[in-house]
Amino acid sequence: FDQFFFNSAGDRTSEVISALRAIGAEHTAAIVERAAAKFPGDGPPRDRAERQEQLLLISPDGEAFEEEDQAFFKYDDDLEDLLNAYDNG
Repeated sequence: FDQFFFNSAGDRTSEVISALRAIGAEHTAAIVERAAAKFPGDGPPRDRAERQEQLLLISPDGEAFEEEDQAFFKYDDDLEDLLNAYDNG
């Protein structure tokens, strides 16, 4: 999640969570929410530079999101199948 929040993908964290819920990926949405909750206030700023500054404070060694990374890589939600089912509607 360090990379997600560091890069432009993190600009749209709330939209990512909403999209995951829309396709039925509740488990993955909850993981992203847990990672986002590590940021102060209302979560990760949309502004990339501001978010990167906060990220350095939250995860200076790159390990603050280790639990969320491992949960994500367990792949409990089959995102491809869920997305296909959503698309076919």
